[in-house]
Amino acid sequence: MTYYPDLATYDYDYHAPPEGLTIGWLEGDEAFPTGESSDEFVTDLLDLGAFLDHKARGFHHCTICPVLTEPMATSPRTGQTYPLGHAEIRATAPDGTLYVAPNLIIHYVQEHGYLPPTQFVEAVRAEVVRRYPAG
Repeated sequence: MTYYPDLATYDYDYHAPPEGLTIGWLEGDEAFPTGESSDEFVTDLLDLGAFLDHKARGFHHCTICPVLTEPMATSPRTGQTYPLGHAEIRATAPDGTLYVAPNLIIHYVQEHGYLPPTQFVEAVRAEVVRRYPAG
């Protein structure tokens, strides 16, 4: 996985023009903001992660953990369990801004206290409402 600072232009795929802003592309040797995330935000991330947006062929492991981990997550809404480290979470804000995060962001938030920017938290809420319109 590639390190990007939060809110940088997402240009991971050199075959396509840059799109969106990066969130949570962390590496072990780079500092990142920490704090407590709301339960609603964590639930929203878990639900969006189940979509496995832009799934990759390989896996990226957490480089913050001192030992190799293979984290999994489960969507509270669907019950689907899925691996982290091989897909993205994409969330579009009401203003049209696309935010792109590795699905490993779930692990970063839950295990390392990573605190994403507020605008991403708001975009994730809006994306959950869009993808799950029935509530």
